[in-house]
Amino acid sequence: MIDPAIGAFEPKGKNILTKANFTANIPDDHKGTVIVFLSAKCPCSASHEKILKDLSRNSKEFLFIGVHSNKDEPLTLTEAHFREAELPFQVIQDENANLANQLGAVKTPHAFVYNNKGELTYQGGITDSHVGPNAKKQFLKDVLEDMNAGIAPRHKEGRTLGCYIQREDD
Repeated sequence: MIDPAIGAFEPKGKNILTKANFTANIPDDHKGTVIVFLSAKCPCSASHEKILKDLSRNSKEFLFIGVHSNKDEPLTLTEAHFREAELPFQVIQDENANLANQLGAVKTPHAFVYNNKGELTYQGGITDSHVGPNAKKQFLKDVLEDMNAGIAPRHKEGRTLGCYIQREDD
């Protein structure tokens, strides 16, 4: 598992819906950054979108960035899916899975949470279930609540369930 500090790389890419270039401008007053790898066709990824919407809306002190890395998902499918999903944060295209490779992202959804010092505090699944609403454990929610309260996150890692990120050489 690669564990770079957020300062060691720059989350950037083209916004899937607007085509505008995006580079993460991390606010000074934020508590952390959530980078989550998503898919346009993975049922597990889609089942967690409502959870991610709610978390991003209720956790304004965190910057959320969605990342799409799958080479096997056509642009038209990807655009249509994320337009319909109406996520309240940027979803960027990760050309050649560069960001996925830098972070060691394996499946969708796969979340990486950094504190305001740029240190990785959590990586893994959003929940402990393939189907988000059926989850018994809400890993990402717990981590964000803990960080917001100023305490060490109770989870450092969570099992990542879902579809494998399809890279160029797969």
